[in-house]
Order: sequence, then C-alpha cells, then structure tokens
Amino acid sequence: MHPRRLAAFLLGVWLSCSVFMGWVATNNLTSVPDIVHYPGARMEAEVKQLGAQRTELLLRFHAAELNRFYFRWWERLQVPLGIALSALLLFSTNGNRLIMTLATGMVAMVIAQHLVLSPQILEMGRSLDFIPPGEITKERTAFRTYHGYYSTLEVLKLGMGLALAVRLMYSSKERARRSRPARKPAESSVAGSAGYVSST
Repeated sequence: MHPRRLAAFLLGVWLSCSVFMGWVATNNLTSVPDIVHYPGARMEAEVKQLGAQRTELLLRFHAAELNRFYFRWWERLQVPLGIALSALLLFSTNGNRLIMTLATGMVAMVIAQHLVLSPQILEMGRSLDFIPPGEITKERTAFRTYHGYYSTLEVLKLGMGLALAVRLMYSSKERARRSRPARKPAESSVAGSAGYVSST
C-alpha cells in the first residue's frame, strides 16, 4: 500500500475510534438511570432490596470504572498510532509543514491528556463515585473543570484531524493533476487536422 494511502487509513481509524469512544463513555453513564428506573423483572427485586439511590451509585461506579479503563488504554494506543501516522506523512509528503504540524499537534494533545489531565480526572472521579450526582462539592467543581479541559482538547484534536484529512485529499488531487502528462502541441495540431479532414 502507498504510504499516503496507509496514512489516510490510519487517520480514518484514529478519528472514527475517537468518536466511538466518546459515544461509549457517554452512553455508559446516561444508561444508568434507565436501568434503575425501568429495570427488568429480575433486576427490579434487586433494586428494591438495595434501594434506587444505592443501586444507581453502584452502577455509576461500574460505568465510570469501565470508562476509565477504556480511555486509559485508548490514550496509550493513540500515541504509537499518532507517531506511525506522523512518520508516514513525513516521508509521503516530503515533510509538508502544515501536514506535519497538524499530525504532531494531535499527538501532543494525546500526551497532554494522558500525562497531565487523565491522572487528575481519575483521582478526583474516584473520590466522587459514591457522592450523589446532584450534590455540588468543591471536588466536583474541580472535576468538571478538568473534564472540560479534556473535552476541549478532544474537540481540538478531532478538528485538527479533519483539517489534516482535507489537506491530504487536496494534496492528492494536486499531485495527480501535476503528474498528468501534458498534451504535446504537435499532437493537438494533428488531431485538429484529422478532425477537419473527416468533416470535409
């Protein structure tokens, strides 16, 4: 496979998996109230025994732990994925400045998320797991602030990825247009003469 095509494939995998992970994390947490308030026949007895509030806290804790596990490993996978993408783009685009800035910027954002934001979010999130969601505390405010930073970086990363995809598509079309052989003047005149003779 051509390096540029492989780079486009890796970029598509990166962007699509990032969107999918966001959907999974959101769905894990938002589905908890539905399970508690609309349980199945077997689950209903367990909810009554534990109490709706206690059951919801336990389920939210489980969903949060799953999200932490997913994102921790997804961040670890994104770093080598981004490095491989950057290396392919370096060779296939002759180190195009804009393309390399976008690719390395995406990798830098993932590293910042993994090393700076995620440890704080993990620690603060676990301290809030068994506090009712509606209760406002200083820790919850700080958690939302860090989570907002993380989400902002995620949106910026996706935006840079889309810009990179558009730039790759444009450069591919530009490259194909340049590699197309130019029509020789002699061939054009012969073709014109042949058309004139056939018409007469």
